[in-house]
Amino acid sequence: MSPRPIEVPAEGLTDGVVRLRLGSDADVERITAFVQDPDVVRWTTIPPGQDAELTRGWMQRGMAGLATGTDVAFVIANAATDEPIGTIGLHEINRATERAVAGYVLAHEARGNGYARRALRLLCAFAFDDLQLARVEVTIEAENRASRATAEAVGFREEGFLRSYMRIAGERRDMLMYGLLPGDLEA
Repeated sequence: MSPRPIEVPAEGLTDGVVRLRLGSDADVERITAFVQDPDVVRWTTIPPGQDAELTRGWMQRGMAGLATGTDVAFVIANAATDEPIGTIGLHEINRATERAVAGYVLAHEARGNGYARRALRLLCAFAFDDLQLARVEVTIEAENRASRATAEAVGFREEGFLRSYMRIAGERRDMLMYGLLPGDLEA
């Protein structure tokens, strides 16, 4: 199957509270600052001490992924102010198997307001409606109760325990697999 580029609406995706949009150079400093939060480093594959160059690289990989149809990386922005409050994306998009993996991060001060839930719902609707995928997955450590609650609020179902699944902050970690099908997505 030949690669199909991913088309994102110029205005991004929004529910009126959060907006998912492509990143720009103006976002680099803010994103670099919030991904250095110890909680982000603890729970994600973002490297400790990520600098502006690595943030730009993440944006460039996201743009390349749009062209090849394999990835899409969004900035989560406050819809009223357009201030970046997080990042979210679909990775490992496979049109042949109709599946992708989602990942998300919120700035410390944005947590606890339902922004991640809103952003994940928008992303999954885009995956199902625009990309015609049949499944979105997330892997989350069992102890990351906030991320598990976010996924579950969107309709993800816990499907299994993955031993030594990925390397985070220099060590192999066990993860829980969550899956979402189009009919699971909560309105």
